[in-house]
Amino acid sequence: MIPESLHALFWDVDPASIRLPEHADYVMERVMSRGTWDAMRWLRASFDDRTLADFLARKRQRLAPRERAYWELVVGVRGEQALGGGRPSWAGT
Repeated sequence: MIPESLHALFWDVDPASIRLPEHADYVMERVMSRGTWDAMRWLRASFDDRTLADFLARKRQRLAPRERAYWELVVGVRGEQALGGGRPSWAGT
């Protein structure tokens, strides 16, 4: 069951229809990308690090770089290093 406090994350479906583990990828993606701190704590309590790491290995492209980097750090997996950093070209010198 998805706690009532997380129902707003699942605006496009009836939260009562979500079944774990059948819809686990959907739930992990939604909480990882849009969840509050409490939602993320619930996710960590509901899924072990191996399950979260497996999701990241299979579906990492579904997360924005910031969320992907955070979750990879949290579960201890090493993801692909994205190029970037430094001052943006439009910022001037």
